[in-house]
Amino acid sequence: MAFSAFTVGKQQVISFAVLLAVIAVTVLTLLSLLIQQPAIETDLLQRTRQALAESGLPTELVQFDGRDGVLTGTVAGEAEAELLQQIVSSVYGVRYVENRLIPVSASAAQPASLESPPPPILGLHTPSKQYQIEQIDLSAIQFEYSRAELDSSAVAALEQVLAELRKHPAMAIEVSAHTDHEGTALGNLTVSQARAEVVRNYLLSQGIEAKQVQAKGYGSTRPLAEPNTDAAQQNRRIEITVLKE
Repeated sequence: MAFSAFTVGKQQVISFAVLLAVIAVTVLTLLSLLIQQPAIETDLLQRTRQALAESGLPTELVQFDGRDGVLTGTVAGEAEAELLQQIVSSVYGVRYVENRLIPVSASAAQPASLESPPPPILGLHTPSKQYQIEQIDLSAIQFEYSRAELDSSAVAALEQVLAELRKHPAMAIEVSAHTDHEGTALGNLTVSQARAEVVRNYLLSQGIEAKQVQAKGYGSTRPLAEPNTDAAQQNRRIEITVLKE
């Protein structure tokens, strides 16, 4: 009896040790994934947008949450929406793609009658503050590293933009997104375009017409302040520029 009890006790100790080992491995795996997630998202974002560019498709409509992709924005029809989903899904490492694309007529996808936004400029940028909508404080619109989601503070700030656009339905604007100098030039352009599109898509979801809003990501090419200074955080921002009164 004593031997049997000793054997059972030993088995219980071994089972408990195995359980602890499994829990430890699981915790370490989860921590590793959390640490690697930003790098995984940036890598998938760059490779996915390269695949879309090679296929002649818009590159700014995709973003990632881990290995899961989300397609948002307006496209020229159902066929283009399906093709975008197929190409993104085929990129190695992508686990799942959620398609939130809105098919519209090609003429409504982006304003056709407006002038193209000016090319990136060198040196420090001075934004236009001529119109009321350009003077709205959008500093509350901030994004986590390599992410492009709006939080409640950002949505609250955009209420003022919505009010101005509803007041002036003939006005057309450019929503521009800007980053600091951290990261690669290509990565900054990619993520800034995604952020500008997120803001545009929110405005459209609130009833603003597509012809009123363009989206443009400038990456780190239009800084307000010199890099590596206390004021450099101003370079990570969203701007509104009036294209047509």
